[in-house]
Amino acid sequence: MPEKIERDASDDSLEQELARERREHALIDEEKLGMDELEEEHLKREPLQPERELASR
Repeated sequence: MPEKIERDASDDSLEQELARERREHALIDEEKLGMDELEEEHLKREPLQPERELASR
């Protein structure tokens, strides 16, 4: 019986470790999504810059 208790404890810690890693990966994915959106916004504005320079001349 003691072996089973030890396995359960290690299974719990393994499950906790996996849950922590899933949360970390989810946060990383959210950050990447945010960065992609920022890059998209930057690219949308980039073509407008030469027009602004021409208008100011």
